Amino acid sequence: MQSILKDIKSKAYPIEPEVSRFLSEGSCKNILSACSGGADSVFASLLLASLQDKFGFTLILAHYNHAWRGEASDGDSAFVESLANSLGVNCLLRRADLASDGVQSETLARNARIEFLRESAKEVGADAIAYGHQMNDIFESQVLRLARGAGLEGLVAPRPIHHFGHYPTHIRPILNYSADSIVSILREHAIEWREDASNTDDSIPRNFLRQTLTPSLSERLHRNVSEGASRSRRLLQVDAEFLEQLAQERLPECYALDERLDRAQLRAQDRALTRRAFVYWLHKLHPTFRPSASLQDQLIEAIYGDRFGGKFSLGADFIRMNKRHIWLEKG
Repeated sequence: MQSILKDIKSKAYPIEPEVSRFLSEGSCKNILSACSGGADSVFASLLLASLQDKFGFTLILAHYNHAWRGEASDGDSAFVESLANSLGVNCLLRRADLASDGVQSETLARNARIEFLRESAKEVGADAIAYGHQMNDIFESQVLRLARGAGLEGLVAPRPIHHFGHYPTHIRPILNYSADSIVSILREHAIEWREDASNTDDSIPRNFLRQTLTPSLSERLHRNVSEGASRSRRLLQVDAEFLEQLAQERLPECYALDERLDRAQLRAQDRALTRRAFVYWLHKLHPTFRPSASLQDQLIEAIYGDRFGGKFSLGADFIRMNKRHIWLEKG
């Protein structure tokens, strides 16, 4: 594997530009790479391993075994551990206990995986967690989020760099590569990876998009829709960052997490700024609650509406508003 790494270094495969600038700052001393054993995460891990000397960080691999596919899942874990050993880097593994963890759905599995990665990052002092998302993931995510009625923030995901207040930064170093180009590079260097049989199940929406819709659209439109979606994501991110800066300037009380918000100040701003600032305030004060699109719409309509009294359920808690103020009321 060391000869392969040397080969990869000589090819100088570029990582995503924002990630490259971020790593150039030198603030990342340890990076935890989430590695499933699939082509994308293997390529991301190899690329990062080849860049350790250049950017001055230490790479650690991490693998969460959901244990859904029996021996195949355990084989993925063994593969990632072997990959880490061949790269000369440490590896952290965890196997889900389905009886106690109850990880039986995609959402619960994703949450369990993220929890494991963040706990592991804390354990090894990682400044960033690297993911193997690539260019095709952008278009697929946009389509799925459009179906849910996502706004600007939803459509700029997955971001190359995603900062969190209390967790390591998430980085996606291979967003500039398509799925086909990744497979081509791995084959060129005779690098193995693991295939998850569930990826061929087109009853899963993302698999259907990848196997059917994306290639069909590209053929019909005579253009690479994943490349187009990638450019759109970059343009939307610039717009989102400008709106975020403006919202922070115009509605600082939301970002200061004031207990009571001045309703008149919210009403005085454009809805795009008020929605952004208010949803930020709500999420930070009630991080376990994810307001649905319809609830967000109801809250914004109520802020600008003619009725000044209002009470909206957040599960056990409530959002209350009168003519002057909006506040969170604990149940």
